[in-house]
Amino acid sequence: MANRGAFYWTDGDRSSDEDLDGHSGDVDFKDDFRVSCAKEMALLALMEKTGYNMVQENGQRKYGGPPPGWEGPAPPRGCEVFVGKIPRDMFEDELVPLFEKVGKIYEFRLMMEFSGENRGYAFVMYTNK
Repeated sequence: MANRGAFYWTDGDRSSDEDLDGHSGDVDFKDDFRVSCAKEMALLALMEKTGYNMVQENGQRKYGGPPPGWEGPAPPRGCEVFVGKIPRDMFEDELVPLFEKVGKIYEFRLMMEFSGENRGYAFVMYTNK
């Protein structure tokens, strides 16, 4: 019976589907799955709404670059901003609309952990200074 690292008693003290705290592992898995699906759906909705692409590579998730309909070279130096102290449970679906209030985004790069959390910082490149 596989369950994300839960320890199972075999002496009859607890039912076989409970962990050491007496919680069923299925509930935690289902909740995690629902949260994961909700986050994924929010990101898909953002991409559909804006027409931007998203790619994850080398520990970062890139949104945009270039935006739909962009012609010409990438924006010049001075158009990219470092953003720190980002809560680790926030993702592009919440961050991009916030940073779009400043100007049109060319590319948004959110640094990611292998666990799926963000690393707490990102880079936003705007189309102009």
